[in-house]
Amino acid sequence: MHKFLTIQESNGILNAKDRHICAFRKALALRVRERMQTDSLISPSDRAAWWYVAAEYLSDAALLYAIAPDDGLGTWLRNIALEIARKPLEDWIGPAFRDHRQPFQGHLETAHLCWGMAAVMDLCLRLFTTVEQETLKAALCDKGAHLCEAWLARHNHVGNWRGIMISGMVVTAAVLEDEQKISRFVKELRMLAQAFQPDGSYGESLQYGNYLANAMMLAYESLVRQYPAQAEKLDIGCYAGGMAWVAQSMLYRKPLSGWGNEPRPRAVNFNDSAALFRPSGDMLLHVAVRYAPADRRMSGLARWLFDTYYAPCPQQGPHDLATFGMRNDWGFLALPLLTHASIPMSPPEAGLPLTAAFSNGNVLVRDQWEGRSIVAVQAGNNDGVYAPGHLQGDLNSFMLVFNKERMLADPGHSCYRNIIHGLESASRTHNTCTFLIAADELGLQEDLTKASLLEQANVLPRRRITDGKVGPPVDRGGRLLHCQRRGEVSLVASEAGKAYGAPLKKFTRYWIQAGTHLTLILDDIEATVPVRTIWNWVMNNRDNRAVVTTDSHSITLIRRHAGLRLLHCGAAAGSGPVYAHLHDAYHPEPNQLGEGASGSALIYRFTDAAPRLSVRRLHILIADEAKALSGWKVSEREYGYRIENRNEKWQVTVDDPGHSGLTLESPDERLHFNLSAEKIDMHYVS
Repeated sequence: MHKFLTIQESNGILNAKDRHICAFRKALALRVRERMQTDSLISPSDRAAWWYVAAEYLSDAALLYAIAPDDGLGTWLRNIALEIARKPLEDWIGPAFRDHRQPFQGHLETAHLCWGMAAVMDLCLRLFTTVEQETLKAALCDKGAHLCEAWLARHNHVGNWRGIMISGMVVTAAVLEDEQKISRFVKELRMLAQAFQPDGSYGESLQYGNYLANAMMLAYESLVRQYPAQAEKLDIGCYAGGMAWVAQSMLYRKPLSGWGNEPRPRAVNFNDSAALFRPSGDMLLHVAVRYAPADRRMSGLARWLFDTYYAPCPQQGPHDLATFGMRNDWGFLALPLLTHASIPMSPPEAGLPLTAAFSNGNVLVRDQWEGRSIVAVQAGNNDGVYAPGHLQGDLNSFMLVFNKERMLADPGHSCYRNIIHGLESASRTHNTCTFLIAADELGLQEDLTKASLLEQANVLPRRRITDGKVGPPVDRGGRLLHCQRRGEVSLVASEAGKAYGAPLKKFTRYWIQAGTHLTLILDDIEATVPVRTIWNWVMNNRDNRAVVTTDSHSITLIRRHAGLRLLHCGAAAGSGPVYAHLHDAYHPEPNQLGEGASGSALIYRFTDAAPRLSVRRLHILIADEAKALSGWKVSEREYGYRIENRNEKWQVTVDDPGHSGLTLESPDERLHFNLSAEKIDMHYVS
């Protein structure tokens, strides 16, 4: 019996009339045949070294051979698998930037080799002679499993990396039918369920949450067909319960320059996550099929995500960085899982709210599903961080999306070995505040770029496993204080002062989203010694399509048919742009497709003229069609502002000093916002 394919699944694929199965079977055959044009695992068109494609290339070919044996494919697959099996132990460790000191230990690349080679052994064993089968088995045991186990023996922290290494062990043990190791490492992998937040979201990022979930999926699917009792011990719900978070985090699909003409998905890319993101296709189908008895909504959302982001484009590449979670794709388990019934459920059908907060601190505000505006907030998280890694200094930062354009954007991340990685992770390159401590006057224009700033700490202690128990979640230094929606108005409040440390005492940011066009940002800041506050605004110039104009207190951004006007309501001085980077997706090597160029982000700043112990400052943001933006007028009134165009009128009144709050009034309603440490809420007033 195959671990990854039953007879029923094979027959279901071969005899399918379902359009999805037929389309994905054709796409699988096309991409495998294309790879067979070269005698080696990788071709000149591949954008990654062999470690990064091995799992998907081997498993794709193995599944195709299992359902449609072919001599040419068999020869190619046999030669590649034996070549990898015979590589020296050092090659199984990973590329040169991994630790190659003795005694040797494995790395992520090792676990990926285990996945790919195990799929070949499971699905295509008849290709190999008895002696060759022993060669494959020895490679999996003495190289793959041995190195993975060596890593696990030395490291005891919770995170996606540990999950990948354990999954490599579980998949290997399942294929080699080593029931003792299956029991041992299933227990270890079950503990990794605690890496996810209580609601199924993930503290690191979308990208790394998906990476861990995909690894746990592979382990489950290697067991469920022959060792169902062991598979049942794995907690699918720890990540399946996060499908609402994933669905809320998806922004839109449209072409991206440099990536061809097909629509491609964009997602909220807080922390080390890719803007060009969709969840792994096999993982989505796995949740859709396996989790349906437990939660119809989450399984339905998973199938909806697959149908939305994969079904329209089965052949869309590139396919060379899929299982590493850098440019996610569907893989060899998609076809078997498509033979099982699953029913999609869209976000509105699943009852997902238009304003939603998650345990990891992400807050998403929409005007409507399939609407025009999205505000995505990186707030503090009250449960602590369950997987504290790959973080950036982005608390109280946010993204603003209008008309399928990221206007205020998050930089994302590129190669970790790039010298700019520290900067692209820092608070100064996000839509949040930084602080100048020294009171000295800055001289030349570039001095602010070089200045030493008070920024958020973004490297946290690890969660350790001690005596078989996982340590407590890690406090990142932020708290979500409030999330509320009334009609078309949402209020979000987050506190992040602790993330900066002394002398900052308080940095509370309030977001008020009113309808489709208006966003108010109010900041309350306190310090023990006077500080100069800097407000950073990261504008999207990803393809040199940004048209930015500024005056002393405002910034206007036009991108294609979308426009944004940002007004600073205070005496801070504007400056910019600073030429920064906006990345599409991660790559383990530098200067690759997905790495943003200098100037792909434009950072504009407002800097307070003098140090202060406390600051309370309002920003008004208006988003609209580019041609309609000039129709909006903002006029200052006593204690507030009037914001209007032909169709809308809003009056913002800020409470007298000492009364923390403001009132937002339209012709139809009047809302008062209590914005104090003692009470945060909004309510209608007559």
